[in-house]
Amino acid sequence: MFNMESIGQKISDHRKSKNMTQMELADKMGISFQAVSNWERGNSMPDIAKLPELAQLFEVTIDELLGEKSELLESVVNENTIDFLQNNTVTADEFKEVAPILKPVQTDTIFENAKPPFDLSEVSDLLPFISRDILNQLALKSSENGNYKDLDEIAPFVDRSIINEIAQKMISEDKGIGDIAPFVSKEIISKLAVDCYEKKGLSSLDDIAPFIPKDILLKIAETEYANRGLKHFESIAPFMDKAYLNELAKKSIQKDGIKAISPVAPFLDKNMLSEYVKEKFL
Repeated sequence: MFNMESIGQKISDHRKSKNMTQMELADKMGISFQAVSNWERGNSMPDIAKLPELAQLFEVTIDELLGEKSELLESVVNENTIDFLQNNTVTADEFKEVAPILKPVQTDTIFENAKPPFDLSEVSDLLPFISRDILNQLALKSSENGNYKDLDEIAPFVDRSIINEIAQKMISEDKGIGDIAPFVSKEIISKLAVDCYEKKGLSSLDDIAPFIPKDILLKIAETEYANRGLKHFESIAPFMDKAYLNELAKKSIQKDGIKAISPVAPFLDKNMLSEYVKEKFL
């Protein structure tokens, strides 16, 4: 990406060569003194709409001002981006160079019209620059095609309703949703957890167990314990209330012996368990 410190130094040098103060440059550009100060210190970049005016003021080209040539950026400045993209191939690296100084609409235009289309993994670090509407469409399209790769990268920037919809589709296709579970609503996670448990048992909760609301997890645990004891609890034990798990362990020991708690032993209070066994059996 463009080196902001280097560009800031060039702006400072050109300003000084024109014998202008930062305040005078700010007045000529119709911006604040703080904006010019931030440019020159490398804290920010000039708005792309200001680059032609700034270059003209300094009597240099935009390429000279930025320290490198970018035909893609030139097409944006000249407002012929779509024509440029129809006749040229733009790499992900070229896109990454210019994205930080583009307006969202300009970034979307490049993302939507680039040929061949950018792979999501290529531009994952540029997702904050792409509009939510575009990313919503991208996520839905990927889901419709059965392609769930890299969804965890895009999920933080996609509407929750879209992620919920995709999560339900993935579950219906027997796909794990662990990668996107942190972005799925509690209501949907709760529903999915109950549905999965009723159809496939505790093992189906492996990838979403950390995100299941405590009250739902408790109900599932109660049902499972009543039907099968602690036999399959290793899937949910790390995320359960330890005091409640300790009580279940005590009941299991009384009913079926010490071996009954082996699936959850690593998650029990060791001191409590030791004292309980001594009290009841020694």
